[in-house]
Amino acid sequence: MMPAQGSNLRGIVYMVLASGCFTINNGLLKLAVVDLPPLEALFLRAVAALILGVPVLLATTSRASLRHMLEGRVLARNVVECAAAIAFVFAVANAPLADITALLQLTPMLVLLGAVLFFGDRVGGAAIALIVVALVGALLVAQPGSQGFQPYVLFGLASAALSAGRDLIGRRVDAGVPALAVAVGLSLVSAIGIGALMLAFERWVTPSLPQLLLIAGASAFLTLAQLLLFLSFRVAETKAVVPFFYTGTLWALLIGAVVFGTLPNAVAAAGICLIAASGVLVLLLDRRARPR
Repeated sequence: MMPAQGSNLRGIVYMVLASGCFTINNGLLKLAVVDLPPLEALFLRAVAALILGVPVLLATTSRASLRHMLEGRVLARNVVECAAAIAFVFAVANAPLADITALLQLTPMLVLLGAVLFFGDRVGGAAIALIVVALVGALLVAQPGSQGFQPYVLFGLASAALSAGRDLIGRRVDAGVPALAVAVGLSLVSAIGIGALMLAFERWVTPSLPQLLLIAGASAFLTLAQLLLFLSFRVAETKAVVPFFYTGTLWALLIGAVVFGTLPNAVAAAGICLIAASGVLVLLLDRRARPR
């Protein structure tokens, strides 16, 4: 049964709010790493997410669901996502929020490209051309060889590629694995893996109360974003809500301007527009290509 138009509208609202919450999480994390080492900030966020997630997981599913966190594909997915988070935090700590958010918008298109390369999915020439246009947009954001080039933007590209790898591995995770078990498993992998890297490469800085509040806020907004994302896909058609994933760039531009006083230069702004427009058009092409 197709969702009603009102349900689609509600799903769109959830998606826009989810994109906003993801971006607020990123902004709070960017504020936290001003005075905290990046890996320590990620470690603290993972611990906060565990404190929030474990009781909810135990309250909503059986304890047997905990074993799913140790399944091979779940572990592989979460290790790759952990690597994506590390690349992201180094990017967002040193480059404008809007630029990094725009680069992360490449993820759905890289997933599509990966599905063609690794799973034999078929994609039309127009979609491939749009992916190439989006990659050109990414080069405009990064601006290699120019005075505006920031090397840390490359971490944003790495984060997008790793996020695509996460989603491709996620396609192979058994449908019976609870989503919350995957999320809590990610927090556990992050706490252990990032904690070990933190001890090896960073010096511990005792966080102040404001810094702890920033980390707790980031964790809360990240959890809320995941919930809104789940609700969006639950109440509405996927094809109706997915294009609104790209509103994350608008949120990032707003937060970057208001909180950090930064705006992309003209070249980067053109790249951001190319990425967002290409992403939406790829999704629309995919919708038209699917059998009705």
